[in-house]
Amino acid sequence: MRIAIDGTTLCAPDGSRGAGIEHYTWSIVRALLQAGGPHEFFLATPPALSRVHRRALQGFSPRVTLLPSFGPKLSFVSRHALLPLRFWLSQCDVLFSPMGQIPLLWRGKSVVTVHDLAIYEHPEWFPEGQDVSVRTLVPRSLERATRVIAVSLATQEKLHQLFPTTASKTRVVPEGVSLGEAYEALKQTDEGSRRFPFDRDLVLFLGTLEPRKNLVNAFLAFDQFLQSHPEQASCVRLVVAGKKGWRMGEIENELIRVNRAWREAEPNGVIQFLGPVTEEEKWNLLARASCLLYPSYDEGFGLPVLEAMAVGTPVIASTRGALPEVGGDAAMYVDPEDTEAMSFALSQCLLVPEGVRELKEMGLKRAAQFSWEREAKETLKVIEEAAQIKTRP
Repeated sequence: MRIAIDGTTLCAPDGSRGAGIEHYTWSIVRALLQAGGPHEFFLATPPALSRVHRRALQGFSPRVTLLPSFGPKLSFVSRHALLPLRFWLSQCDVLFSPMGQIPLLWRGKSVVTVHDLAIYEHPEWFPEGQDVSVRTLVPRSLERATRVIAVSLATQEKLHQLFPTTASKTRVVPEGVSLGEAYEALKQTDEGSRRFPFDRDLVLFLGTLEPRKNLVNAFLAFDQFLQSHPEQASCVRLVVAGKKGWRMGEIENELIRVNRAWREAEPNGVIQFLGPVTEEEKWNLLARASCLLYPSYDEGFGLPVLEAMAVGTPVIASTRGALPEVGGDAAMYVDPEDTEAMSFALSQCLLVPEGVRELKEMGLKRAAQFSWEREAKETLKVIEEAAQIKTRP
């Protein structure tokens, strides 16, 4: 079988590994190539993908052909017109799109992964200028797709509510966690990092800074924790790792307010914004953190929860979206609006570490159930199923 893969989100626009869709695309494509067996792959790659990563992709499978983009930037025409033509000329049997959309001019069988549909229910959480994608590209892709992969049961439920025609062709395949990287992080935690001076306990938030992540309430809860335990102001830091997103005003204002309130006890700020981090830095932070605080209003999956569990770090997560589904019984859950409950959960993790020992052990076992290798095999089954259908449903 000849499988086309739209890998235009294999990296961020600046060439870095990126997060979210980029992280998923790289991880699932790598695992698919390694698990592909006799299948041939024709992989479209973005302009910013480095030579190192191109060579790595070719090393994952002897049966992969890379299709680099034309020009220095990926344009609407190159993705939605030229790319389908190149797949057609390669006589591909089925197209897999990891990023929720199928190129407009593709007319063959296809499988598309849906990660999140929150923009349909809460457009105020997202940047403007996405009308074409929300109103045309995504609905058209879901209608034409032979099979649809939802990354969680929660995402599948929303998908069927918003797009009822997908009900008969959806399969749930969760995201995975890089267990090998997690084990390496545990062995090689860099206690002497200059960028991350681990001179005190840290509460970690990991992800893009945007309204949906509920950082304002996270900062409020951390402030309430310090008010209840003022002696901890010089012992604990809330570390925010991730790139700046959109609609940042309220988040930045609350961060400044809390740091000003505690500047006498901690002149450098009780909340520290690190900005984007590399994969190695991410795992180093996760392995060193006293807990991960992930209080999102909604998540289609919530990969940082699994990644924290994979290194035995306790997780405080929201009760919303797919987070309870992902964390199972191995996380502490709080209503994202309840800052007092969030503050109390922080107290349990930071002040009674022996009380979360069982949670750490459960988290390690939970994360071990989600590997990219396993998810790639399940994804490949869906692709094979789609390719065998004689006519689109």
